[in-house]
Amino acid sequence: MEEDIFEGLSKFGLSSYEIKIYESLVLKGPMSSTEIVKSTGVPQPRVYDLFTSLSNKGFIEQSLGKKTLYKAIPISTIMRRQREWLESYSTNLERYVQKRMMYSENYKSFLSVVEKDEKITEKIINMISETSTELILSVKYERLASIIDELRKALERGITVLLLVYVISQKEIKTLSFDGKVLLRFSPGKGNEMTISDRKSCLVTVQGDEGSKDYGIYLEEDDLIHVMSYYFNQSLWHEGKILRNFDPSIAWEFCNVWVTCDAIDCFSKAGYSVEATVEGFFHEDRRHIKGMVERTERIPFVRNTFYVKTEDEKIYSVGGKTASLEDIKMTSVKLRPFKA
Repeated sequence: MEEDIFEGLSKFGLSSYEIKIYESLVLKGPMSSTEIVKSTGVPQPRVYDLFTSLSNKGFIEQSLGKKTLYKAIPISTIMRRQREWLESYSTNLERYVQKRMMYSENYKSFLSVVEKDEKITEKIINMISETSTELILSVKYERLASIIDELRKALERGITVLLLVYVISQKEIKTLSFDGKVLLRFSPGKGNEMTISDRKSCLVTVQGDEGSKDYGIYLEEDDLIHVMSYYFNQSLWHEGKILRNFDPSIAWEFCNVWVTCDAIDCFSKAGYSVEATVEGFFHEDRRHIKGMVERTERIPFVRNTFYVKTEDEKIYSVGGKTASLEDIKMTSVKLRPFKA
């Protein structure tokens, strides 16, 4: 509720008395200790310790002179400091964890339920911010406004984005414009919302029955992500209408083999040759191969394969992360189209 808005400051380590003091100074302006006591009901013996604590936390400042006045630091200044600190801390913590993590990325599968629409939006934003290579996303237009800033940051980082937006009107379609390595499609009406980050994690929104709320299923499990990725490809993505397709003037990076094959076929039809740099596994050995793409071989819902010829004239078949028929199980690929 609006009258409880200042209670949120407890997240920044403020006690109830400290919140009362800060709220009073924000709303009423600078005051003396006596005026603060009268305004807030804070016990007189405690007020100076509370001033010291608030000052150390960066929420208030005091004047010089015979009569000391206390003034609130502007909320915008405090929030900016907090953002800067969190961004710095987050970066340093992530570096520390990456250097010292003691478990393999191939840990056991993880599944969870995400309840409430705002929590679904929050989870999508977190997944976008954690993406390093490729983001696949289908989203209703109403939710797009809540995630668009993080989505644009991902594009600025060079992330490849496949974005399908469910729209109601022509007016909504006209607002869909993004810069960067983005493939953009739209579909009228409602559809399944799905987020796949680097082919490592997936969130599927399940629409509740009439009277019940939507919820999300979050998972980190190769086989299930494989199924959901192909469902997105065949049932959602290919049904969407193209607003922005593959741009042959730039290099692209993918984690999913079906979109890789889509890109190769698109470039080939336009008269481009394609160089591929593939990261993946040959049996259990990590492999890095680079060469010219020879062709693709595709059977819907069964296989998506492309063939790479290296400088030593060897030809490797490349499939997805869970491939069983191809030489290479691809984890990522960089494609560079060019005119021969």
